[in-house]
Amino acid sequence: MSIGIYDAKQVSVIVNGEYLTGFGENTFVACEKDEEHTVTHVGARGEVAIAHKNNPLGTIKLTLMSTSPQLSLLHKLAREKSMFSIWVVSHNSPRERIGGTQAVIKKLPAANYGAELEDREFEIQVLDYTHAV
Repeated sequence: MSIGIYDAKQVSVIVNGEYLTGFGENTFVACEKDEEHTVTHVGARGEVAIAHKNNPLGTIKLTLMSTSPQLSLLHKLAREKSMFSIWVVSHNSPRERIGGTQAVIKKLPAANYGAELEDREFEIQVLDYTHAV
Protein backbone atom coordinates (compact mmCIF):
# COMPACT_ATOMS: atom_id res chain seq x y z
CA MET A 1 0.00 0.00 0.00
CA SER A 2 1.41 3.36 -1.07
CA ILE A 3 0.75 6.45 1.02
CA GLY A 4 1.01 9.86 -0.63
CA ILE A 5 2.80 12.54 1.34
CA TYR A 6 2.45 16.26 0.70
CA ASP A 7 4.69 18.93 2.22
CA ALA A 8 3.99 22.64 1.60
CA LYS A 9 7.71 23.31 2.13
CA GLN A 10 8.34 21.39 -1.09
CA VAL A 11 6.44 24.03 -3.13
CA SER A 12 8.36 27.09 -4.35
CA VAL A 13 7.14 30.22 -6.09
CA ILE A 14 9.79 32.04 -8.11
CA VAL A 15 9.23 35.53 -9.58
CA ASN A 16 11.99 36.85 -11.85
CA GLY A 17 14.41 34.39 -10.26
CA GLU A 18 13.55 35.45 -6.68
CA TYR A 19 12.00 32.90 -4.31
CA LEU A 20 8.93 34.24 -2.51
CA THR A 21 8.54 33.76 1.24
CA GLY A 22 5.98 34.69 3.87
CA PHE A 23 2.99 32.85 2.44
CA GLY A 24 -0.50 32.91 3.95
CA GLU A 25 -1.86 30.18 6.18
CA ASN A 26 -4.00 27.96 3.94
CA THR A 27 -3.99 27.93 0.13
CA PHE A 28 -0.97 30.11 -0.61
CA VAL A 29 -0.84 29.59 -4.37
CA ALA A 30 -3.57 28.65 -6.85
CA CYS A 31 -2.91 28.05 -10.56
CA GLU A 32 -5.55 27.74 -13.26
CA LYS A 33 -5.86 27.85 -17.03
CA ASP A 34 -8.26 30.63 -18.02
CA GLU A 35 -10.18 28.59 -20.61
CA GLU A 36 -10.98 24.98 -21.35
CA HIS A 37 -8.66 23.17 -23.76
CA THR A 38 -11.55 21.85 -25.86
CA VAL A 39 -15.22 22.70 -26.33
CA THR A 40 -17.76 20.14 -27.48
CA HIS A 41 -20.56 21.02 -29.91
CA VAL A 42 -23.56 18.77 -30.62
CA GLY A 43 -25.66 19.32 -33.73
CA ALA A 44 -29.44 19.02 -33.96
CA ARG A 45 -29.10 15.44 -35.26
CA GLY A 46 -26.60 14.37 -32.61
CA GLU A 47 -23.35 14.81 -34.53
CA VAL A 48 -20.54 15.72 -32.21
CA ALA A 49 -17.63 18.03 -33.01
CA ILE A 50 -14.94 19.49 -30.84
CA ALA A 51 -13.05 22.74 -31.09
CA HIS A 52 -9.55 22.99 -29.67
CA LYS A 53 -9.02 26.28 -27.88
CA ASN A 54 -5.63 27.90 -28.33
CA ASN A 55 -5.90 30.46 -25.56
CA PRO A 56 -2.50 30.48 -23.77
CA LEU A 57 -3.66 32.50 -20.73
CA GLY A 58 -3.64 31.32 -17.14
CA THR A 59 -3.98 32.91 -13.72
CA ILE A 60 -1.86 32.40 -10.62
CA LYS A 61 -3.14 33.73 -7.31
CA LEU A 62 -0.59 34.24 -4.54
CA THR A 63 -1.57 34.68 -0.90
CA LEU A 64 1.14 36.33 1.16
CA MET A 65 1.19 37.51 4.74
CA SER A 66 1.23 41.28 5.09
CA THR A 67 4.78 40.89 6.48
CA SER A 68 6.21 39.07 3.44
CA PRO A 69 9.55 40.56 2.36
CA GLN A 70 8.50 40.25 -1.30
CA LEU A 71 5.40 42.49 -1.09
CA SER A 72 7.50 45.43 -2.28
CA LEU A 73 8.79 43.41 -5.27
CA LEU A 74 5.25 42.56 -6.41
CA HIS A 75 4.02 46.14 -5.88
CA LYS A 76 7.01 47.43 -7.88
CA LEU A 77 6.26 45.05 -10.77
CA ALA A 78 2.62 46.21 -10.75
CA ARG A 79 3.49 49.91 -10.53
CA GLU A 80 5.98 49.65 -13.40
CA LYS A 81 3.61 47.42 -15.41
CA SER A 82 6.60 45.13 -15.90
CA MET A 83 6.53 41.76 -17.60
CA PHE A 84 8.16 39.01 -15.52
CA SER A 85 8.55 35.25 -15.25
CA ILE A 86 6.73 33.23 -12.61
CA TRP A 87 7.11 29.56 -11.78
CA VAL A 88 5.35 27.42 -9.20
CA VAL A 89 7.45 24.31 -8.63
CA SER A 90 6.26 21.38 -6.53
CA HIS A 91 8.83 18.76 -5.58
CA ASN A 92 6.07 16.59 -4.11
CA SER A 93 4.85 13.54 -6.00
CA PRO A 94 3.91 14.08 -8.76
CA ARG A 95 6.41 16.84 -9.47
CA GLU A 96 4.86 19.84 -11.21
CA ARG A 97 6.08 23.04 -12.84
CA ILE A 98 3.45 25.68 -13.57
CA GLY A 99 3.79 29.23 -14.89
CA GLY A 100 5.43 31.06 -17.73
CA THR A 101 7.98 33.61 -18.86
CA GLN A 102 5.49 36.40 -19.61
CA ALA A 103 3.36 37.51 -16.68
CA VAL A 104 1.87 40.74 -15.34
CA ILE A 105 0.14 41.72 -12.12
CA LYS A 106 -3.56 41.55 -12.96
CA LYS A 107 -4.91 42.67 -9.60
CA LEU A 108 -3.31 44.10 -6.49
CA PRO A 109 -4.53 42.89 -3.11
CA ALA A 110 -6.80 44.75 -0.76
CA ALA A 111 -4.90 46.21 2.18
CA ASN A 112 -6.67 45.59 5.47
CA TYR A 113 -5.35 46.57 8.88
CA GLY A 114 -6.73 45.37 12.19
CA ALA A 115 -5.87 43.67 15.45
CA GLU A 116 -4.32 40.71 13.60
CA LEU A 117 -2.37 40.11 10.40
CA GLU A 118 -4.34 40.02 7.17
CA ASP A 119 -3.21 38.08 4.10
CA ARG A 120 -2.71 39.79 0.73
CA GLU A 121 -3.83 38.07 -2.48
CA PHE A 122 -2.12 39.01 -5.75
CA GLU A 123 -3.67 37.96 -9.04
CA ILE A 124 -1.14 37.34 -11.80
CA GLN A 125 -1.99 36.92 -15.50
CA VAL A 126 0.38 34.50 -17.26
CA LEU A 127 0.40 35.06 -21.02
CA ASP A 128 2.24 31.83 -21.90
CA TYR A 129 0.82 29.56 -19.18
CA THR A 130 2.14 26.04 -19.04
CA HIS A 131 1.56 23.16 -16.64
CA ALA A 132 4.07 20.33 -16.82
CA VAL A 133 3.94 17.14 -14.76
